[in-house]
Amino acid sequence: MSSLKCPKHEHLRPLLLVFLLSLLVEISVASSLVTVKFFYSDPSKDPRYCATCPAWQTFYHDFLNKNTTITNISKDYENVMFEWIDTTTEAGMAEKLSYNLTAPNSLLINNRTKIEGAFNETYIREAIDAAINEINPPPPPTKPLLPILTSAFLFGFFESFSPCLIALLSFILSYTLGETTRSKENFAQVMKFGFGFALAALTLGLVTGLLFISLQPFQSLLTWATCILVLLFALNLLGFFKTPLETKPLLQKLTKKYIFTLGGLALLGFLFYFLDPCIAPIFFATLPLLSSETFPIILTVFCLGVILPFLLIGLLAGSISELTRLTYKHKSTIRTISGIILIAYILYVVFFYLI
Repeated sequence: MSSLKCPKHEHLRPLLLVFLLSLLVEISVASSLVTVKFFYSDPSKDPRYCATCPAWQTFYHDFLNKNTTITNISKDYENVMFEWIDTTTEAGMAEKLSYNLTAPNSLLINNRTKIEGAFNETYIREAIDAAINEINPPPPPTKPLLPILTSAFLFGFFESFSPCLIALLSFILSYTLGETTRSKENFAQVMKFGFGFALAALTLGLVTGLLFISLQPFQSLLTWATCILVLLFALNLLGFFKTPLETKPLLQKLTKKYIFTLGGLALLGFLFYFLDPCIAPIFFATLPLLSSETFPIILTVFCLGVILPFLLIGLLAGSISELTRLTYKHKSTIRTISGIILIAYILYVVFFYLI
C-alpha cells in the first residue's frame, strides 16, 4: 500500500512557510516596538474657549508648541509608533490617569518614561533612543540649583533683615524684659517672634508655590506676572514709591494686647510678616524657578535665610539698641541692596527663562 499524498496542494507549502515566518517576525517586532504616547488637550475645541483671553491663549500655545515638537520628532523615527491621545474624551482621560499623569499635554515613552511640564526636544529624543536601545533613560534636564538656592537664601535673609523689624524687636525686648534681663531670656524672646515670622513665610511659600506648580499650562503667564510684582517690590525698596498702607497703629495695638499672652510673641511675628509695609513678602521671586522636584529644598533654604537674622539678633540682644541705631543709620543702604538683588534676579529670569 502506498502512502497518501496530496500533490494538488503541494505548491502551497512554501507560501504557508513564508506566511508563518512573516507572522513570527511581525510578532517579534511588535513586542519590541517603541511607543510614544502624547496625551494632549486642545483647548480650542472646548466650548468655553476664548481666543482673546490671555489664560486660554497661554493654554493653547502650550498645546501648539508641544504638538509641533512631537510632530517634528515623529518624522525622524520610522520604527517608533507615535500615538496622539485626546484627553478630552473619557477613554483618553482614563488611559492618562492609569499612568498617573496629571499635567495636561504630557508624554509617555514605552509606558515607562513620563515627561510632564515643559518639553525639551533634545531630552525627548535621548529618551526615545534609550528605549530603542533598551537602556535606562537619561535623567531629565534640571535648572542649575546652586544659583537658585543662593537667590532663595538671600531673599529670605533680606526679607527678615529690615530696620523696621529690628526696631520692633528692640521695643519688645525693652518693653517685656528691661535692661537687666539675662541673655538667654533675650534670645528666647527674639526666637519666639522669629518662629512666628518664619511660620508666616513658610505658609505663604507653601500656598503660592503649590499653586504655581499646579498651574503648569499657565506658568509662562504667571512668571511674567511674578516678575512685574517683584519689580514693584524692588522699586518700593529703592524708594521710587511708597505703599499707601499705614499699619503701624494696628501693630502697636496688637503688640500691647498680645505681648504677654501665651504664644503672643509668635503670633505677633506671624502678623507682622503680613501687616508691615516695610516688609515685602518676596518668596514670590522664587516662583519662576520652582518645580515639583526643587520646591521643597528651595522653600527650606528660603526659610533658613528668614530665620538667620533672628539668630544673629538673639545673640546680640544685649546690645540691640546699638544694633537698631546702626541699621537705621544704614536703612537706605540695606533697602537699596535688597532692591538691586531683586532687579538683577528679574533680569536673570527674563533673559534665561522667558526670552
